[in-house]
Amino acid sequence: MLEDLLELILITYNRDSYLDKTLKQLLDSPFKNCKITILDNCSPDNTQEICKKYVGKFPNMIIKRHNINIGGNANILRAVETSTSYYTWIVGDNDDYDFTVTDDVIEAIESKKYDIIDICSPMLPTTPENPSDKSLNQLLDKMNKIEGTDKTSTREIYTQELIDIMQGNFFMDMAFISGYIYRTSIYDTDAMIHGYDNIPNFFPHFVLINKAVENNYFIYKSERDLVIQRENPQNDSFTYTFTKFYDGWLNSALMIKDSKYRKICYQNLDNHSLTTNNYLIVLPVAIMVDKATGRPNIKNNLISLIAVLYKHSGWIKGFFISLLLLLVYVVPSGIYKRLYEPMYNREQEKLKNK
Repeated sequence: MLEDLLELILITYNRDSYLDKTLKQLLDSPFKNCKITILDNCSPDNTQEICKKYVGKFPNMIIKRHNINIGGNANILRAVETSTSYYTWIVGDNDDYDFTVTDDVIEAIESKKYDIIDICSPMLPTTPENPSDKSLNQLLDKMNKIEGTDKTSTREIYTQELIDIMQGNFFMDMAFISGYIYRTSIYDTDAMIHGYDNIPNFFPHFVLINKAVENNYFIYKSERDLVIQRENPQNDSFTYTFTKFYDGWLNSALMIKDSKYRKICYQNLDNHSLTTNNYLIVLPVAIMVDKATGRPNIKNNLISLIAVLYKHSGWIKGFFISLLLLLVYVVPSGIYKRLYEPMYNREQEKLKNK
């Protein structure tokens, strides 16, 4: 029954060694007999050779290679279009997977009860490095205990309840598209059109996030995270500036009609190097890092960022936020570079020692 209900679409580009590792892990999973489609975005490396190595090992594997690189965001929507099963799981090519506890996820899929099955919470991991941090499962247990209910065995929750618990972390979690399995019919014609319209903002799948909030979707949180999110490989060519990234996120957040949830989304921005997700700190730091690292088009991206902040916060508040960002911008790049390099070197040392 699982094989009839769940379809995996693996999107990949130019990461043959990571793809090999991912397919090895999926081969040892309960999902290996599901339909698996690999969407190769015209990779110039050995991706096709890796795919062919696994064709006979997965009984329902299909390999599709695009004639040209259509871009990562367009490939996400191509994955959405490809699936024909009741549930879809869009799989990344460079993450790690833990399939030691999957019975509850399989049961959730086969029940067909849920709109979304959350199998990873990268913002609130199950085993955080900081013991004082609380994982999403711990927060759910606490909520259920306070309410005096017994929902811990099913881990069921509605979207708006989950936002009340997670605040802005909910939106950043959902941006990690490999971290959940969704009901395929969520992406109807209107959703697909809005998804393609939002490609310039980097988050074509934000339409699913928006629909989850608007329709208060029914969610199941897995007992254990199946996906362990990894950073993109350092050799990836990443041409976007941080200011452009946040500009895209804030423009995407304009989809949310409810002012309460839209405010939670736009005022909470993730930056792994900071202990806060307050946008009044994250955005200035993004400008500093862009200037320190010599990223292109900072000025144009800053103008666009200021424009979307006016849309979110109104003219008066928008004016003062804009003034703050402009003051940060006019500081010479050399000053930020001298401040940034020691912090960057420390982060690299930490990564080496892990």
